[in-house]
Amino acid sequence: MPYLLGLDVGSATTWAAICRRAPGPDGWGPPEPVATDSPPAVPGLLRRCGDDVPVYCDNLLITPQALVVEQARAAADQIWASEGEGPERVAVAHPSGWGPARAGRLRAAFADAGMSDVVLVGRAAAVVRRAAAGRPPVAGRPVLVCRIGRASVEVALVVPDEADRLEVLGVSSSDDFGGDDLAESGAPVMAAVLDVVRGAARDCRVGLGELAAVLPAGGGAAHPPVTPALADAIPAPVIREDDPWLTVARGTALSLRRSAPPVRAAAEALVLPTELLPITDSRLGLSELGPGEMPARPPVQVAAPLVGDR
Repeated sequence: MPYLLGLDVGSATTWAAICRRAPGPDGWGPPEPVATDSPPAVPGLLRRCGDDVPVYCDNLLITPQALVVEQARAAADQIWASEGEGPERVAVAHPSGWGPARAGRLRAAFADAGMSDVVLVGRAAAVVRRAAAGRPPVAGRPVLVCRIGRASVEVALVVPDEADRLEVLGVSSSDDFGGDDLAESGAPVMAAVLDVVRGAARDCRVGLGELAAVLPAGGGAAHPPVTPALADAIPAPVIREDDPWLTVARGTALSLRRSAPPVRAAAEALVLPTELLPITDSRLGLSELGPGEMPARPPVQVAAPLVGDR
């Protein structure tokens, strides 16, 4: 069955989700998680894309963006083998704060690997897309996306509009702590996460009371102190999935449903009863033809070309 594939290349693994063909308004079903056992990526790999500093991996020096491509290809190949066919389209998530330069480097790396049709999706956009599939954020009001990875935190303030577009107001991140630290230390690390949240809102000149929603994502967001701490610090609804480590992958797959062609019902052949089919047509002279003869071609008039001023 045809499907769309969304990938989130993380520090520990590559999370994946697919949308299968299904009847409905857009012809696609909800994003379903699929397992991958691709080798762990280099910590902070995506954040290093475009810095031209090679990564030492398997006794080879390789650019970070080329290694991201290999991670994505390995995951896609595994899913291809399990599904029995390749995806119609593939999307890969990237840090929300990327500009055109870094996105262009990764896009060029995919093109060099023969995967030029891969779509790049910002992580914050993917999280909002996933939230919109269940409980849409209020259009025109800022939303805070807090993605807590294994070893990093990314906070983005975005504003969705009624046309389903997204404006990124600002992004703040830290590589000093993440989900692993939350599992060990708990409250002190969560306090540091809230400092990043407050700093991001301050830099964007957005008060915490102005937020329409808070969207936690990433494996670190599954730790018990995260959701209560965000709810206590921010007077806005905190919307989180039961498995937040899959939120970005699911939202990335959902982002493809708008660009992929919808399912169309197969057109049934029009079959007329034999007794209704015309046997002769005097207008074409068919009644005057013998067996195997074709009617004469009608005359063709050829007009001289008009030559205008040049």
